[in-house]
Amino acid sequence: MGYNDHLLAGLETYGLSKKEAEIYLSILHLGPATVLQISRKTQYPRTTLYPILDILVAKGVLRSGKDKKKTVFAVEPPKVLRRKLKEKEVAFDDISSELGALYDHVAASPDIILYEGTDGFKRLWQRIYNSEVKEYRILTSATGMLEYVKVPYIIKSVIARRIELGIKSLQIVPDNPETRRITQHDKKQLRESRFLPNNTNIPATIIQFGDEIAFMTTRRENAMIIMASGDVALTFKTMFDLVWKCAKNPYSEI
Repeated sequence: MGYNDHLLAGLETYGLSKKEAEIYLSILHLGPATVLQISRKTQYPRTTLYPILDILVAKGVLRSGKDKKKTVFAVEPPKVLRRKLKEKEVAFDDISSELGALYDHVAASPDIILYEGTDGFKRLWQRIYNSEVKEYRILTSATGMLEYVKVPYIIKSVIARRIELGIKSLQIVPDNPETRRITQHDKKQLRESRFLPNNTNIPATIIQFGDEIAFMTTRRENAMIIMASGDVALTFKTMFDLVWKCAKNPYSEI
């Protein structure tokens, strides 16, 4: 058949085997063709071609139809293959953060993990979801997360997923108009809050879940640091619970 190696290599990168790539290129040269015509072009017996053609149709690389009662196969144009490849990339991007968090959770990971940027923010929350905890403790300004993602994402993705998994949030935040607005939704969003004085400076966020503790820095530092240490997590939990007892309860004012 003598096709250029770079064409075969490109189609193999797309996800085809060498034999599948050769058959695709043969039909590309032939135009719509019957199995007999493809067999003559490729020198592959029809018994070999039938299952491969079915696979290529299933992959969306070929399409089949009828011409005078005979089944013919035709290639999908390269632009269609390019669009399908883009769709695969988009679909993978949608789950890459969750896959990464699952890997971190089950792999023999180090005691300290560093995530960065928006993807790191998403991977941190996936790690919390995968931990199977039923509550976590969070010390935050409440608005610091908005440096990484917008409010709709926090509500529709982070909070919605937490509620779906039945994970309760215990949060300590400064007392200001923005946090007052947020805590109005505590019951609906499976959350309980306590207030610190308004001028309390909390530029970073700390989250304790199970035996792990996460430090989320500002966007300027652009990092999420996770420490898997039962002792550190217990120390923070103890400090958090002491502050919790002394902090203002917003619900007692209602």
